[in-house]
Amino acid sequence: MTGWWTRRLAPPAPAGKAARDLALEGLRGICACLVLYAHATAPFERLDPGYAPSVRFWWFNLGAVAVLFFFVLSGYVIGLTVRAPFSGAQARAYLGRRLIRLVPVNTAAVLLGWILFPHAGLGTVLGNLGFLQNFRPYLPGWHVDVMPDNLNLWSLNFEALYYLAFLGVWWLAPRSGLLFCAVAACAAAAAALPGEHLVASSYAYGALYWIAGLAVAWLGPRDGGPGNWPSALLVILTMWALAPLGNLLRLAHLFEAPGSLPLPSLHRLDLLPPLVWLLLAVTGRGASWRRWLAGFCLAWASAALVRGLVMRDVAEAGAMAAYSAALALAWALFRWEPPPSALARLAPLGAISYGIYAVGFPMEFGVLRTRWLPMGGAWSYCLRALILVAATFGLAWLLERKLQPALRRAFGSAAPAGAPGAPGGPRAAPDG
Repeated sequence: MTGWWTRRLAPPAPAGKAARDLALEGLRGICACLVLYAHATAPFERLDPGYAPSVRFWWFNLGAVAVLFFFVLSGYVIGLTVRAPFSGAQARAYLGRRLIRLVPVNTAAVLLGWILFPHAGLGTVLGNLGFLQNFRPYLPGWHVDVMPDNLNLWSLNFEALYYLAFLGVWWLAPRSGLLFCAVAACAAAAAALPGEHLVASSYAYGALYWIAGLAVAWLGPRDGGPGNWPSALLVILTMWALAPLGNLLRLAHLFEAPGSLPLPSLHRLDLLPPLVWLLLAVTGRGASWRRWLAGFCLAWASAALVRGLVMRDVAEAGAMAAYSAALALAWALFRWEPPPSALARLAPLGAISYGIYAVGFPMEFGVLRTRWLPMGGAWSYCLRALILVAATFGLAWLLERKLQPALRRAFGSAAPAGAPGAPGGPRAAPDG
């Protein structure tokens, strides 16, 4: 760990081609579906105007965690695809690939949201097309709302910023420890200083996830087989529900939790270690890092569970029983390191994950406003859910598997081997 802390964050030499990681693609597809699940199963009338699903479905809501993992995955994939030293030509090629990756699907998602909700102002639409949207104002009097029926687009604003900031990291190659400390200091200062600095602190906290993924790609050695990814998933579920760091900060009366979510914040920063553990376990990198992270995450989650059981202020009894069982299973499987073949089978889902993430929210509102469909019961809700999944997956497939390849061919920006979307290469994370 100390050696990693002092190494420069730069592409490894000699540069090599990145192999396609089917398991990681499958995991990315699962994350996109978790976001869709979180919105569709919210205990409100979100799909059926006369029916709300049971709150028990909400116990396993990991949509926000999936978005944070997208930041980690995004940094990791950029680290895999950028393998050459910085130069002007390399930077221009990188920006061209990012534009082709982000803009077409985002444009379709914004226009779809505008069609379904035409009351959105023209300024909001143009701002979302330019990735300027956010939940909080940048400066007094300057604020671009996220599309009201596509709140998922908030994270694309963060991604666009990180893609641009990466050029500085690539060029300067700072020491990884120095970069992490500088970003963490900016986040803490923005959170602690008087005044409205929530946007700045959120960008900084989100950057920690993104940089962590980049560091794994550039500095994490492939020194073993896959790790214990099932235990990592179970720990992530438990820690998200129990929010140990957030509860600790509230007890100490430090840093109020931000009111507008989902945004990266200090109160959820303890999710970074298990998310990095999961990435290492699935990709077979950093065996020594994995062991350290696994022990820390299991101990931290166990302490949070004990506190929740004693204080009885975290969740209802049924949910606490589910989280207790999940953590007990994580401990029981501690030494199990299965190959991620089950995740690899879901790779086709990962290939359209960005599209699922970008269009799922407006599709949900479109289904909700369709009054000619049955409504008012569990069966009508299930029917609407099936229509949502079919329509979202179908449109995502058209955008990702038809539109984007056609645009790459038209603009002559075919990705190199190992790059996002290239045959035999990993596709980029669903930037959001």
